[in-house]
Amino acid sequence: MEEQRRFVRSNANMDALRSQQDKKRRRRSVFYLTLFLCVTLVFLVVCFFVFFRVAEIRVENNEIYTEGQILEHLSVSLGDNLFSFRAQEVGDALRKALPYIGEVEITRTLPNVVTVTVSERRAEMTLVLGEDAYLLSGDLRVLGRIGGGEITAGVTRLSTGAVERCLVGESVSFADTRTADDLKELYTALSENGVMKHVREINMVSRFDITINYADRFTVYLADIDNMDIKIRFLVGILEKLKPTDTGYINLADHREAAVRLDEQEETPAE
Repeated sequence: MEEQRRFVRSNANMDALRSQQDKKRRRRSVFYLTLFLCVTLVFLVVCFFVFFRVAEIRVENNEIYTEGQILEHLSVSLGDNLFSFRAQEVGDALRKALPYIGEVEITRTLPNVVTVTVSERRAEMTLVLGEDAYLLSGDLRVLGRIGGGEITAGVTRLSTGAVERCLVGESVSFADTRTADDLKELYTALSENGVMKHVREINMVSRFDITINYADRFTVYLADIDNMDIKIRFLVGILEKLKPTDTGYINLADHREAAVRLDEQEETPAE
């Protein structure tokens, strides 16, 4: 019986010893893991603040603005950390300073290169207000201000209802807020159907009496914005059936049928 007690006590001591050894091993494991994580963290912090400094900035796809103009307004400088800035904020700053800038893509290339790829807006319309005229992009961004008589060749003249705000670098806003949406929809329909490049003037003084001048050949009455894409495709089909010398008036108020009135043309006598 005594021997059994000693055996039990011996086993209990062995279990306690093993338990202590297991606890020591766990503590050592936790210690080394913590040490590893701390060293790794310090290494990453050092890399972030010491390494990956911007040594080169590349500008791509720019035509209107020079590389120097873009770099001047870029909120990233040589020596900045490669990950210390947000691409969205960089793009917003560029668009605010340089109105012709559209989309901006920022690419980081390890260890130290930043590439700025831009897309630039084009002047699509001129909006005359008093003695001034403003150049607008297709999405109604105000790109610049020129004299009222300096209508740029190849840019569509725009007449609208009351304008509420027109500042370079911002989107033009109208007293009737629906005007902007209608204009964008009209521009999209004209552009996607290849017509916009031939439009000399858009008259949207009233949103319900929209008229365009096509190539100084036709006055095209579109009425309101409803079914605009269908109307413009209808217009393309009509023009394909007419002679290049035809001029006149096209009524597309009804997108299901059109009325075309051609101007009388004098016949040129054969020599």
